[in-house]
Amino acid sequence: MLFATTGPDRIAAKKIPATSDIRCIALLILIQVAVTVIVMPRGNFGVNDDWTYAHSVLWLIGEHRIRLSEWATTNLLPQILMGGLATAIFGFSFEVLRHLTQLVAVAASIAAYAWFRVARLKPRQAMVASIAVLAMPSWPLLANSFMSDLYGMLFALVAAALFLQALNNFTWRAWTAAALVAAIGVLERQMVIVVPIAFGVAWLWADRRWTASALAVALVPLTFALVAWLGYHAYLAQGPGAPGTQREVYGMVVTSFWNVIIGAQGYRGHVIDNALTLGGYVGLFLFGWALWWGMDGATRPVRGGVVIAGALIAVIALTFDWLPPYHRNFTIEGAGIGPFTLYDGLPRELANFDRSPGVIWRIAGVASAFGSAALIGVALATLTYLVRVGRNAARDRVFVAMLAFASLAPFMVIGYIDRYLLFALPFVFALWSLTWPADESVRASWRRGVALAWIVAVIGVSAAATRDFFSWNRVRWDAIHIAERLGATPETLDGGYEYNGYTRLANGMVPRVPGKSWWWVEDDVYVVAFTAVPGYEQVETLRVPHWLSRSPREIKLLRRIP
Repeated sequence: MLFATTGPDRIAAKKIPATSDIRCIALLILIQVAVTVIVMPRGNFGVNDDWTYAHSVLWLIGEHRIRLSEWATTNLLPQILMGGLATAIFGFSFEVLRHLTQLVAVAASIAAYAWFRVARLKPRQAMVASIAVLAMPSWPLLANSFMSDLYGMLFALVAAALFLQALNNFTWRAWTAAALVAAIGVLERQMVIVVPIAFGVAWLWADRRWTASALAVALVPLTFALVAWLGYHAYLAQGPGAPGTQREVYGMVVTSFWNVIIGAQGYRGHVIDNALTLGGYVGLFLFGWALWWGMDGATRPVRGGVVIAGALIAVIALTFDWLPPYHRNFTIEGAGIGPFTLYDGLPRELANFDRSPGVIWRIAGVASAFGSAALIGVALATLTYLVRVGRNAARDRVFVAMLAFASLAPFMVIGYIDRYLLFALPFVFALWSLTWPADESVRASWRRGVALAWIVAVIGVSAAATRDFFSWNRVRWDAIHIAERLGATPETLDGGYEYNGYTRLANGMVPRVPGKSWWWVEDDVYVVAFTAVPGYEQVETLRVPHWLSRSPREIKLLRRIP
């Protein structure tokens, strides 16, 4: 049982009604249903990269084999199989695949809750931590698409909870199940490999003898995951072919780490920039949970240091407008939820979106500043603990620390997209709770009230922004259909990244044409855009219903002037 506890925790758990977990999980489901109602993710079209994965589902149904798009970077095997099953039952559409992901998102939130419970949080604490994960602004979009992030997160959290249970009270059953789930997770997203790596480190950390049996327990799960990964890629290489983009990413990873090792010129600045922006983002996402949990377990100097450091970072951020979003063109955009992948959106940025700091981003910047200071505090406290205690450190704390570190540190070297950071949040939250255990005797209702208000507000704004994202995408596809009725084809229409990718890469990679949008546009006789573009006449202007002031208000169908 994932919710099982041991020792004193088991005695305390007997005082908690059996329905506590059920009620908490029911609330998690209810929140996601409410967010889905707000988002209103209607429309038979792909968003972001999910059209790439939809191709694999279509190939599975049509060719009866696993095949990845040349544009795919993740392994996707479980997701393709689930998508194929859903398509076989209900027929193919992006809405069917979207509904599948909505179920996976619910399962991932329950897995997060189970993870926090195994990490010895009480039901209410685990529920708040799980809701704080849902407050990551990318969640509403990822949960209502066919993106792979939540599929990978689901397997990672289940495997992590099982491994943590094995560390706390070893059983071969939990260990075997964890190894199996981790291997399946790696076949979905390669990032899941950090889970068996963290387990191996935690197991050997506290085992002073390193006997053959200890090494086997530590390393077999990692070996099993690697064998599954390599076997899958051997199948791809010998069969339908390994995606070229995936090979490029692997090469980039190796090159990035090599540049760090040799101290390549200019690379230090790249790593520093990644570290600073990553810290800012994670600090923003951590803020609600850190404020709710508090730092009652820390010493007064540590608490004071975090507050002072947060205030200094906030002053710097407000003075120099170093505010979220720290990177452009990903899910979290200055003008809302994105990306805005139309002709005048990315990367040309001809559309006049309001990306000024504004009140909301300034508030987010202050929250990020204090969250970043708190993140530094928990990192230093963890490092101090491990140095001071050494091999006597608790395995569970080593495991959680390794999970948090291994989920974030590579991005400092390689670079990252904001939505990737969602994967690390449950581990960072658990590390916070283990570093500074909550003192239930301390009354902090005002602080927790503010924290919950923050979490609810972030979920609400993120859901509203995601609603507007789907709204302009629906209108974008209305414009595409108008163009098709006028005679436009995928070869003569720049309908944006998702349209041209889905229609033109259905049978494999096609070359890009210099001077056109990078998303495989052959000839842009017709263009779908947010604004008027020089050299084009307006064929149709469609109004976009929107809730937020910065969201796109119009979609234009343009035709090139002869």
